[in-house]
Amino acid sequence: MEEPAPGDGGGGASEDGAGARGGMGGEGGGGADPVTTVQVGGVSWSEEGTVCVEPRAQGGGGQGGAGGEGGAGGSGGVFAGACEPLDPVGANVPLPPPGCWYSSIGDGVFRNGQCCYEFTASCGGSGRPFLVGERARTAREQRRDAGGWGGAPRPDLAGLGQETRAALAEAWLRDALLEHASVASFSRFALEMMAVGAPAEMLAAAHEAARDEVRHAALCFGLASAYAGAALEPAPFAFGGVVEVTSDLAELASRAVREGCIGETLAAVQASEQLAHATDAAVRSVLAAIADDEARHAELAWRFVAWALQTGGEAVRRAVAAAFEAGLAAPSPAAAATDGSAEALAAHGRPGGVVVAGSWSRAIAEVVTPAMRALLSAQAAG
Repeated sequence: MEEPAPGDGGGGASEDGAGARGGMGGEGGGGADPVTTVQVGGVSWSEEGTVCVEPRAQGGGGQGGAGGEGGAGGSGGVFAGACEPLDPVGANVPLPPPGCWYSSIGDGVFRNGQCCYEFTASCGGSGRPFLVGERARTAREQRRDAGGWGGAPRPDLAGLGQETRAALAEAWLRDALLEHASVASFSRFALEMMAVGAPAEMLAAAHEAARDEVRHAALCFGLASAYAGAALEPAPFAFGGVVEVTSDLAELASRAVREGCIGETLAAVQASEQLAHATDAAVRSVLAAIADDEARHAELAWRFVAWALQTGGEAVRRAVAAAFEAGLAAPSPAAAATDGSAEALAAHGRPGGVVVAGSWSRAIAEVVTPAMRALLSAQAAG
């Protein structure tokens, strides 16, 4: 059996005699809701929630991590009763939800033996989100002795420090969970296209896109597993028993604008930007495949919206115009804070947030906005 990843065991004693905080739990660990839900807002979204960690002990060794299989905590530590502040970009902060990074973390409150903190997080990422109402949802990750989602070629890990590998594992795991959720999104999109009588070629393309997303998720899980040194895969997806399918053409077209015309277009641009900066051969092969597929998925969204405009008339046009206005007005996500070498991260497909944000801005100005105007003008003229 592979050893648990860092964070499963207890914290070591520090030089001043105070124990370091134990790591968060591994599989089954506490602190976060089993289902990640995030408020969608065009190409970015935000989340609020609570995260709990073991309190810092005073005097002896640190307390062991919650929920994992790691070592026991040091002896002699006694919690002083005051939860210390957490830095949103600090090394000891638990991972945020997939696709998100902390914007702020409030004061800690001690309850049930843990220090709990309210947080807000900015979120953004590749792939088409799976929406429940107006909220996006992903599965949680889990670790297995031998995972079934490791379909990527192995990257070159030589010369990568522990912090850099951890940052890469986290980033690729976020993408893996978002790509995994896209499988559900495209599967539902296919059902909804049937409900509104969309053409056969679009229905076939939606099913092909869902298959693409299975492959994307496997590739990203494979890279994340390689960097983490553990087999990572999605836990069972909590659908809640019911998957709602709309037959409202205006609603479906509006969502296709946000998720596809904007979201998938930017996902393709982001993958291309990552590819341009990557030098690792395995990572480049993954990004090349994703960039090509996401561009095709975006094209499907634009075709569907054009068909919906022709079919649904003025009601659909108003919904589509409003969706573009809201989506393009939403701010791009801020750069995620990462540890490790910026050069090494870029070489493995994770360039800085400034680079990605710049490519998004150019894509919105040079691709999405002109295409939107042409689409709406053609419908008005027709």
